[in-house]
Amino acid sequence: MRFLRARGTSLAVVVLVMFLVTALQAGISYSVGEGPLSKLEPSAFGVLVPAFFALRFGLLLFLALLWLLGRKRALFRTIIVANAYFTLALLLDVISLLQVLGGLRQAAASLLIDAALMSVSNMFIFSIWYWIVDPPGVEEDPQQDEPWAFLFPQRGSTLPHYASWSPQYADYLFIGFTTNFAFSPTDALPLTRTAKMLMLLQSAISVVIVTGIAGGAINALVGSA
Repeated sequence: MRFLRARGTSLAVVVLVMFLVTALQAGISYSVGEGPLSKLEPSAFGVLVPAFFALRFGLLLFLALLWLLGRKRALFRTIIVANAYFTLALLLDVISLLQVLGGLRQAAASLLIDAALMSVSNMFIFSIWYWIVDPPGVEEDPQQDEPWAFLFPQRGSTLPHYASWSPQYADYLFIGFTTNFAFSPTDALPLTRTAKMLMLLQSAISVVIVTGIAGGAINALVGSA
């Protein structure tokens, strides 16, 4: 436990979440690049799949190495770079699957699975962004001199037993989940423009995934039944 605490519990959780995001996005990349949807994807996306795999796993190995060495600051900066890449990859996945909709009927089930993988990736990626922009972040200690990005109920009132409460990664995961499926804030309100723009982008991506990709796949499945 001392080994884990010295390197940051939240950092360990975030690195593990990035491993999970990589696995989810790898499933989408395979499906569109080489799997059942490859014949319906008109772009050159499939040619780039090996490079995407190599870059993702290279980033993960670097993240794991920095965490093991206890290089918190370098790890935090690398997490920002890696999550920016995962965000770009998510946008490319959305565009690629929208292109697939034209020849959908014979591959609707695969597209529906990819929409689910993309939705979960969206939730995890933006939960990391929320953790990054809101103090205490990497330090894991309350910082009174930095403005909050989110107003949690525990921060906004004097609740019993929460005087020294500070958000952890699980709190940002909850924000990512509710924004993903409610398309709006729930218990934690965004305070900064950065937080608002991140929630706006996540909600917009989620709307496209749910209404455009998943809805189109369900219609195709119903129509082909």
